[in-house]
Amino acid sequence: MVLMVSQKKKILITFLISVITLCIIINSEYWKIHAYEEKDGTVNGTYVNVRTGAGTSYSKLTYNGNNVQLNVGHSVRIIGESNASDGALWYKIKFTYSGTELTGFMHSAYVDVNTISYVTDGEFEKYLASQGFPESYKVKLRELHAKYPKWVFVADNLSYKWSDAVDGESVLGRSLVSKNSISSWKSLETGSYNWDTGTWATFDGNAWVAASKEYVEYCMDPRNFLDEKYIFQFEMLSFNASIHKEENVELLLTGSFMAGTQSIPGKTYAATFMDAATQSGVSPYHLVSRVIQEVGYTGTVGGVTGYYAPSTGNVYTGLYNFYNIGAYAANGYGAIENGLIYASKTDENTLRPWNTKYKAIVGGAKFIGSGYINIGQDTIYYEKFDFVGTPYTHQYMTNVSAPKSEAAKMANAYTDNMKKNIGLVFKIPVFQNMPDSVCTCPTGDGSPNNILKTLTIDGYNLTPTFSKFTQEYDLVVKNNVTSINVNATAADSNSKVTGTGNIALKVGVNTVKVVVKAANGDTRTYTINVVRSEAEKPTEPDTTTQEQTTTEKPTTVSEPKYSTTYTIVDGTYLTGIAVGTEINQVKESFELNNCTIQICNSNGRTESAGSVKTGMSVKVQNEAGQTVKQYICVIYGDINGDGEINIVDMLYQKRHILGIIHLTEANLLAGDINKSGTIDLVDMLYVKRHILGIGIISQ
Repeated sequence: MVLMVSQKKKILITFLISVITLCIIINSEYWKIHAYEEKDGTVNGTYVNVRTGAGTSYSKLTYNGNNVQLNVGHSVRIIGESNASDGALWYKIKFTYSGTELTGFMHSAYVDVNTISYVTDGEFEKYLASQGFPESYKVKLRELHAKYPKWVFVADNLSYKWSDAVDGESVLGRSLVSKNSISSWKSLETGSYNWDTGTWATFDGNAWVAASKEYVEYCMDPRNFLDEKYIFQFEMLSFNASIHKEENVELLLTGSFMAGTQSIPGKTYAATFMDAATQSGVSPYHLVSRVIQEVGYTGTVGGVTGYYAPSTGNVYTGLYNFYNIGAYAANGYGAIENGLIYASKTDENTLRPWNTKYKAIVGGAKFIGSGYINIGQDTIYYEKFDFVGTPYTHQYMTNVSAPKSEAAKMANAYTDNMKKNIGLVFKIPVFQNMPDSVCTCPTGDGSPNNILKTLTIDGYNLTPTFSKFTQEYDLVVKNNVTSINVNATAADSNSKVTGTGNIALKVGVNTVKVVVKAANGDTRTYTINVVRSEAEKPTEPDTTTQEQTTTEKPTTVSEPKYSTTYTIVDGTYLTGIAVGTEINQVKESFELNNCTIQICNSNGRTESAGSVKTGMSVKVQNEAGQTVKQYICVIYGDINGDGEINIVDMLYQKRHILGIIHLTEANLLAGDINKSGTIDLVDMLYVKRHILGIGIISQ
């Protein structure tokens, strides 16, 4: 009976274990099935906020005290999704921001999900290789090929090095961004930013400022724009009658002042753009997007209304300039006025004067075709970034992000069906020595101003004199100075300054660092090298004179008497000797009675010719040949004792100040040019001015 109960228990336990195991397996498989499948995405908007949760009720994500905003082309990893209280779908994203990986939430409308699946196409791979596309281009091109297999990608292998091209496009005034852009998009180079006022210099009617090199790199890197929207900046812009249709032009005009029934006398806008394309050889889609880019959707800009009365007092009627050709601020006129002045001129090739809308659209297209597209600047990208002839100089627009924004408009000119069935051709630049990694879009914002307005130390003057862009200074203080008080104020009140106040000093070199942190997180460090002198050693009593005067003299030796025109310091050093003074000249300066003199080098060997050097000795000898007095020669500035004043002497001074060496006796005296008792940076300045010929060291 007991055995039977035990057996039943075993069966029950076995059954329970099986059920539990099955539940674990089912549960595990459930989570495998329902775990979120992460995917890559790309931000499609500008200045898009990232939130701490799903919905605008959550706070904005911040980094270094600033709101995190992402812009077009920023890559993200979608690691989850949630619905906000209003039902809208939000993605949980992981991304890199200012070199740091962050996590937050973004509305799904601002993220394009990369869902294209590429199946290896051997022929396409061979084609990519034959074109010379780098590996960093191929991933995106494969995705596009998978979705649009009829598209053709042509590698334009340029002879320009990437770094040279970026430098060329970053020249002041050549690449601009809106003055309302985030700070990291705007240049801080000389002439572009005023550090005293914290403002940027403006161009083209005060609406534009110079683009930062980092943003220029981002906009120039083709790999940032190899998706189905922004690749259209590389579309070949020549007119193709089999591709470019009037009904699609009308579609592109939707929402603009040129849409629908509005017309040019005798012609619709769509038909006019088709005429312009036929006569100029330029894509009508490109022409439409160019007009919208230049004058906007509303048609209220003076260049397209036929009437403009600027502040100069001139009135322009019956003139049009749809593409803003020649429209830039110059000669006291604004951009629109200069554009209309250009439109008023006579030129048969471009149908000027542009006194009708039709002539302005068709004639302007002929100008664009002959001036750009027909000479090799045949993509939106190349109309901005010019590498034909003399590079960087022949550019249709200075707006560095114009190719990207115009590409989005161009992409809308084609339906998805058109994209899939038309063999569109894209000419994509490839530079020499391109970086392996794609150039990312800068995202930092806030004032970049991290300079000091003032930097002082109570009771002392810095060397050199303070200047906001000079970041290293020197100061020498006496041994009894145990601390200094450092004061500093930032040019921007929003910047934070650290490293000031009372600074304790040790004997020797002390490095004081004052750090300015700008609102955008950038820092600038000002360094002050403070040398606290060593304590002076007690002076040993001079027994030489005593010994000499108590030395028993022969009764037959007369007492020596002498004098010199040079200066004797501390009874030991002979000064006032000019650089280049000959030994005989020094001898002749002495008037001698009952004595003679010898001049010896630093090793004690008698010298009879040549120039005098610091460290040489003048020995006064009595009639018996005994040395009764010795003076050491000192030439101020000749610190190393070679008889010259040069850069080597400055090096000796600097090394002494920093405590690397310790000059003594004549060499120490020779380095103390201003006779203050110590060698300091002022003494170095005397030597420097002497070497440069702008000052002479007085002996």
